[in-house]
Amino acid sequence: MAAEEVQQKLEEALTTYREEQERSKREVQEVEVLVRQSTLEVEKLSQRELSVSNRVRDLEVNIDKYSKDEVKNFYTTAQEVQMRLQIMRGQLEQIQGRRDALKARQHQLSAIVALLDEITEGLKGSAGKVQASTNNGLNTETMVANIIQSQESERLRISLQMHDGPAQSMSNLVLRAEICQRLIDHDLDQARSELNSLKAAINTTLQDTRKLIFDLRPMTLDDLGLVPTLRRYATQFGEKSGVEVNLMIQNMEQRLPSHYEVTLFRFIQEALNNVVKHAEANQVRVLLDGSGHTLQIMIEDNGTGFHVSETLAHASTRRNMGLANMRQQIEVLLRGEFGIESAIGRGTRVAATIPLP
Repeated sequence: MAAEEVQQKLEEALTTYREEQERSKREVQEVEVLVRQSTLEVEKLSQRELSVSNRVRDLEVNIDKYSKDEVKNFYTTAQEVQMRLQIMRGQLEQIQGRRDALKARQHQLSAIVALLDEITEGLKGSAGKVQASTNNGLNTETMVANIIQSQESERLRISLQMHDGPAQSMSNLVLRAEICQRLIDHDLDQARSELNSLKAAINTTLQDTRKLIFDLRPMTLDDLGLVPTLRRYATQFGEKSGVEVNLMIQNMEQRLPSHYEVTLFRFIQEALNNVVKHAEANQVRVLLDGSGHTLQIMIEDNGTGFHVSETLAHASTRRNMGLANMRQQIEVLLRGEFGIESAIGRGTRVAATIPLP
């Protein structure tokens, strides 16, 4: 590739990341407003909760002065205020978590922009040097930038999953436990009913947490290897998504190095997630063939398809970000080749060729 073409591509990438950096800044500002608003609401509810608690204590001391309806209204009001306060606190924690994740993303983008700036300036300064030397230096720096991008994108995804999933669920469990605690002294039957509901909610949260752990790092990947892990994942994926997964694995009797197996699992996982999110497919075929000295991978669905060139031209879209991650996993981490074919109404085929160690 000519030095001028390399420089042009770097400048295009730099422009894209700068635009994303500006969008990230705006998102952080918008979320900061939500944090301030929610914080004020929590403070108001805290003051009201304190006032209601004082009234309840006065009620308990002077219980004879109040009628049954008044007592009931007092406790109902106290429970409603406490419930609203707990919900708002949970929402505030969730918004704060999203803000922190966005700030982390913003710092990551700043680092990438600075790195690309440095590479671009270095390339301009060394335009008169030997072409091969320039290209080698460029490839090294670009590979570092791509690896950083992949790592930080994964960390951001995990952070958002944790805040939107288990963290929010556990906040709700705490609230329901407090409701049960208060009902025990007033209505045992209702308390038993709430405890049964709480038990079911805890079990659901536990299953969701286990699924998140499996998605982050399946234990079977270390113990049994890539093939058994993919078979299990394909079964669970099909049951949850309703998409029929036809998994075909050939000539894969030997274990691969750990970093190969992790990267390949992530690659196929991302491809299947894209099928559910975007393809509107009901069938997907996954093929792995380890014949010879290369590993051939193909993920093909019968979904709606899309215009590849148009999608790749919009770097900020979720689909393109997923495709970019997949390309980095194959080309940067495993030194392979990545390709994608799709057309409207004709489904999508993602393919990769990887040299085996």
